[in-house]
Amino acid sequence: MLQYLIKVTDNTFIPAVIAAFLISALRIMGSPIRKKVCLSFLLGCSIALVYAILKRNTGIAVREYYDLSLLCSWMIIIILTLFSIWIVYLKQKQPKAKSLWQCLANICLILLLSIDIALVMPNLFLYPFEFGVGMESIFNSDYLYKWLSFTLTILLMLFITIFIYRIAKQLSNCFVMSFISIALAIFTTQNFITIAQIMIVRRFISYQPWLMDLVIFVLSHVNFFIWVFIVLNLFLAIFLYIKGKTTPLVGQNPAQIRRIKANIRQDRRRVCMILAASAITAYTITRLRYIYDKGVEISPAEPISLDNNGLIVIPLIKVNDGNLHRFGYETRDGTIVRFIIIKKSENAYGVGLDACDICGASGYYQRGDQVVCSLCDVVMNIATIGFPGGCNPVPLKFKVIDGNIVIKPNYLEAEKNRFK
Repeated sequence: MLQYLIKVTDNTFIPAVIAAFLISALRIMGSPIRKKVCLSFLLGCSIALVYAILKRNTGIAVREYYDLSLLCSWMIIIILTLFSIWIVYLKQKQPKAKSLWQCLANICLILLLSIDIALVMPNLFLYPFEFGVGMESIFNSDYLYKWLSFTLTILLMLFITIFIYRIAKQLSNCFVMSFISIALAIFTTQNFITIAQIMIVRRFISYQPWLMDLVIFVLSHVNFFIWVFIVLNLFLAIFLYIKGKTTPLVGQNPAQIRRIKANIRQDRRRVCMILAASAITAYTITRLRYIYDKGVEISPAEPISLDNNGLIVIPLIKVNDGNLHRFGYETRDGTIVRFIIIKKSENAYGVGLDACDICGASGYYQRGDQVVCSLCDVVMNIATIGFPGGCNPVPLKFKVIDGNIVIKPNYLEAEKNRFK
């Protein structure tokens, strides 16, 4: 569940903020924005959908080339965009000069918004295909949790876009234009670094120490640009709050004063909303990322040795508590082969390797009454442990004899390559 909260936040937060600023710029250009936003969305989603289909079903789609083509297009269009929107804003009193530049500005903004959407949508189209990996059936709580985290994070990003747009709408056009220019310049800088990274890796350009140092800095500080845009959001919220504090409660009649007060309360709610959304984003990229990256520390395997008959013998009383027990057997070449045992019901035990065919020897851990794969976080149905398939532990043959689980060591010797 955590992995998709983090993935979607990483993938969509900055594009969501940029989308809000681009839509605000379309509004300032003085033309209806609904059709233009819909056109940008359809164009961006169409491009992303074609790529996602090719990526999913063929081997010809390469994400680096896809991103490179979009980002290079962005670098060209952004120059025309910033120049034209400021010309339109500064020539507001000259309708003839304004109209020509306004047309160019609208076209550029639509294209930029389409590129912004096309950059973010492929992952959103493809992530759901990962949800069921390692599962025998999609009808389980883990699959549902992944969909919930995926959907709620997308809704949060839409929420951020809407409220940044509404906050910008309440501020002066000159201030918002300056803010938009700063945000687009920062995003363009990020795109430039991404282009440099792709071109260095693909050997399209020769090695440049200063450029490589810049790329390494960004890769070493994965949250850097997200934090920059969180700060931009906070500045917007602060300016709107200050505006509400300094707005004079003056009107020609009590009804107008009540209207001013209502607008101030609404602005404060917007401020609280964007602060809450920014706080959730910050928590996701810090604490939740730390929890996810840290992973779960697998408990050490209890060493096990052979009895006088050359067999592995484990008393049932030792594993009858319903908890997951991990054991380690040292093979003849010194490899430690781990296996797990858990009591499934009154007379049934699940015995398997501490590894599966999908995730390898990453191991399992117990979370409450659940057994979970430490790599993919898939929850095992305890009743199916001991049976092949999905992310279940690789089954291990055993017998219950005289109150003991008995395992032949040659079964473990045969599986030692999984743990090397």
